[in-house]
Amino acid sequence: MIHVFNNIPKIVYGFGAISSAGAEITRLGCQRAFIVTDPGIAALGLLKPLEASLSAASITFDIFDKAELEPSAASIQQCADAAKAFKADCVIGIGGGSPLDTAKAALILLSNEGGIEKYFGMNMVPNPCLPAMFIPTAAGTGSEVTSISVLTNPQTGAKQGVVSEYLYARVVLLDPELTFGLPPHITAMTGMDAFVHAMESFVGLAATPLTDAVNLQAMRLVSANLRKAYANGGDTNARAGMLYAATLAGMGFSQTQNGIIHAVGTSLPSSCGLPHGLVMAALAPMGMSYNCIAAPEKYAQVAEILGATPCGTALDTARKGIDAMRDLLADVGIAHGLKAHGVAREHLEGTAQRAAGAKRLIDNNPRKANAQQILSLLEDHY
Repeated sequence: MIHVFNNIPKIVYGFGAISSAGAEITRLGCQRAFIVTDPGIAALGLLKPLEASLSAASITFDIFDKAELEPSAASIQQCADAAKAFKADCVIGIGGGSPLDTAKAALILLSNEGGIEKYFGMNMVPNPCLPAMFIPTAAGTGSEVTSISVLTNPQTGAKQGVVSEYLYARVVLLDPELTFGLPPHITAMTGMDAFVHAMESFVGLAATPLTDAVNLQAMRLVSANLRKAYANGGDTNARAGMLYAATLAGMGFSQTQNGIIHAVGTSLPSSCGLPHGLVMAALAPMGMSYNCIAAPEKYAQVAEILGATPCGTALDTARKGIDAMRDLLADVGIAHGLKAHGVAREHLEGTAQRAAGAKRLIDNNPRKANAQQILSLLEDHY
């Protein structure tokens, strides 16, 4: 089997890395930068060092600060229209996963015809996109280094992904200082999102030694740093470790895709209104319990990373990892299961059906799953 490992051409990392933005945009040969973010990031003043760097480099810029928490087709079209009106020659996404996903989707519409719904799936984007720079302000999605934009499908209300190598940024700035303002509950949710990304990619059928390397390190960094970052948001080493973890996990799952946890989590009705990272965390023990018999050696490694003591067979150790995951969730204030987060039992059947149809994700899962199996799983772990 032939595998491909795509990666970002350049990553600038370290405290104060955002000051490099102007120089990097100049290096790309661009002069009109369109900045995509959300109202919260704008209100926190996190754009100020970016604006200062661009101004110092004589880069003209415009700001779209209306990215939605759950990006919709309408908001993406609005963003793309504004970028066209500005005559942007590059796009800068800054924020968490939602602004970065919005920026990626808008990039598609700037160089391709029609609405974003035309491009759901793998490699459906025909034309290359403008140069992009992504700057994460949360350690979670890893979207800054992925070729994926996760959006709400206006026809089904569920989340779907647009996957294209044209969505890779030309440069990524990793500045841990930008994550200092995250409150503990956001730190917990985004950090668990990073862990689940790495874990599902690591155990997935498309995993390779290259993806194993980045995913193992990502999980180690989350296990070592999430509790510390949650307890003390000003812990510089923990914040840096979490940001690097999220980016490494993004590098991994962008090559392999994820698995059943993401298939279920992205299939919940949008009316549930739950943050993505919270859902990933709540479903993590469920996914581990279902999959561990299919990849016991790998789940045993996950268990040890989470702090479980090896015992008996690989499967015995793998199962101890489920309890270790529940312990981590408890320490960062997240309950496992969907009932605890207000998901009605009546939503389970439809969620299971949609999850079973999420071919991009289910095809990478180490254990096959149909709608009835997923429904039974959801009921057992409700």
